Amino acid sequence: MGEEFDDQAFFEAMKDVVRLKDDKRIVRRERGDKHNVIISQSEKNIMDAVLDEKYHIEVSNLPEYIEGQIVGLHPVIMEKLRNGEFSIQKTLDLHGFSVEEGKRLFEEFIKSSVKEGLRCVRTIHGRGLKSKEEPVLKSHLKKWILKAMNRKWVIAFASCKMCDGGPGATYILLRKKPEKKKRIKIIA
Repeated sequence: MGEEFDDQAFFEAMKDVVRLKDDKRIVRRERGDKHNVIISQSEKNIMDAVLDEKYHIEVSNLPEYIEGQIVGLHPVIMEKLRNGEFSIQKTLDLHGFSVEEGKRLFEEFIKSSVKEGLRCVRTIHGRGLKSKEEPVLKSHLKKWILKAMNRKWVIAFASCKMCDGGPGATYILLRKKPEKKKRIKIIA
């Protein structure tokens, strides 16, 4: 009874299906409103205010993950960054570069990202599994972010989700306008 019922249910479900000709056309599905994110004006105002405000950066030292944020950043923004919910607009891959070359590339990357008006970028630095002590580029990346000329542009940073590189990559959220005075609070 079970197999016969399954076949009958399958054929019933497939009765209106039409076989496509093998002409290698791409069939696109229409996107409805359910795919668009709708935020209220008040949520947009809060987000704009938080991203444009002047705050200090707090840094958390976790075993393999790194993250930091300006003091007072709305927790939802940091959670969205950790969850990879911001669109990555540009990526820098530092694999195979020396610390000196990586620093130069990172500073150029931040400058060009800011000039382009980007808000969320990703830096791939590797997990440092082949390093003798600590991950070299990863530990330097945190120092480079906290350096005064880069820090004025950074709102927050966090290790990526596994699909974006996991602890071998870092999301960086950038501001539109530079922060002039800022103290950094590092949490060890």
